[in-house]
Amino acid sequence: MVITIIVLLILAGVAIATLTGDNGVLTKAVHAKDATRGGEVKDYVRMAVAENAMADNTNGTRRTRAEVISELSTQGKLTAEEVAKLTDEENPVDVITIGGIEINFAELGSAGGGLTLVQMYDKAVADNCTNENGNCTNKEHLHIGDYVDYKNPTTGSKRANAVDTGYDTDQIYEVTDKKNNLNWRVLGKDSTTGGIKLISGRPMKSNNAEDDPYLHLKGAKGYVNAEIVLNDLCSLYTTQYGTARSVKVDDINEITGIITEEKIKQFNKNPSWGGKQYGETYSFENHYTPQSWLNGNQQTTVSGTVNAYVYTVNSGDEPVVNLTNTRAYKMLFENVDEAYYWLASRSVAAYSDYARFCVGGVNGDEDGGGVGVGSYRLFDSDNGGGYDGSYGVRPVICLKSEITEKEVPRISDRTEVTWGSTGSGDEPQ
Repeated sequence: MVITIIVLLILAGVAIATLTGDNGVLTKAVHAKDATRGGEVKDYVRMAVAENAMADNTNGTRRTRAEVISELSTQGKLTAEEVAKLTDEENPVDVITIGGIEINFAELGSAGGGLTLVQMYDKAVADNCTNENGNCTNKEHLHIGDYVDYKNPTTGSKRANAVDTGYDTDQIYEVTDKKNNLNWRVLGKDSTTGGIKLISGRPMKSNNAEDDPYLHLKGAKGYVNAEIVLNDLCSLYTTQYGTARSVKVDDINEITGIITEEKIKQFNKNPSWGGKQYGETYSFENHYTPQSWLNGNQQTTVSGTVNAYVYTVNSGDEPVVNLTNTRAYKMLFENVDEAYYWLASRSVAAYSDYARFCVGGVNGDEDGGGVGVGSYRLFDSDNGGGYDGSYGVRPVICLKSEITEKEVPRISDRTEVTWGSTGSGDEPQ
């Protein structure tokens, strides 16, 4: 009898565990119910985001983040605890997980309210407003070239080591409340994150001599490490609102419209200067790449496809890229003849008997050749020759997509201080 009772109790325990354990029937049912609810909430948020985008395009009425949360709560799709997390006055969350499904409410705006910068930018595009003359008064618009109040860090420094740049000495960049306290302008939308891109109104200044505020990159080392060095220096401006990097040639091309191979070939100056056209192949025996030169000056076959090019903007010999947006032109090219700046984009140009390894840059031609965008040589394959280029370092901020006008507000235009000196480097190649 006792044995029978013990067996029954054991069986009962097994049955309860089967129902209530981590893998129990009841537990799985609860998880399935939560996953279903999570999916429904995610779909509801996605639909609200899509409807808001449509409202922006049709001047309709948007639903705020708070309104969507209230609707989901009324429908019993959000618990009181979840609502409290999303609306907490001091530390609201943007992402909650229901049944293993993540839902990002930041797509509807921040908990603090206000339009996101992305929404403002999209609304200006939908309204066909470029503000190229700076006259737009619509507070819900954001345009390329607009100034915004992105708060600079007040401390920080970075060192560009000579072993990386190929230059004679280390070069130091500092950010304080008085040094490199940059202004920031809208550069467009980041294709990777979907957030707004900002670019500094002027390049950063190094701690070099007053008449040499530039970053020097030289020869094989400068070429190999250029992108890493530039992006590392610009990371000084990373904050809770966005990640900083160096401006790239693709950023400039998005503004000027040189975004296809056909366009590059149409405006590329290199062929008229004796260089191979973009996309052509090259091969030279017993030459040097920057890597082989650094590896004991070893000769090798240097071959590949040309991806270097250069074009001029708004002046110079034809063909010339015409950028009609006045504020965009001024943002990227005004006074550039005294503040050349690097583009964190490496490339290779080629001629009949050698290749040139280049780093991107924007400079001005004092002889009237216009503003040049393209590739500037640091290393030649035929003799391992190294060239010293000195250009400014110009950061770009990729803001988080949920950043609102209250966190980074649009402000009136600023006046940028000119440098009174000029960068240097080889002519565009």
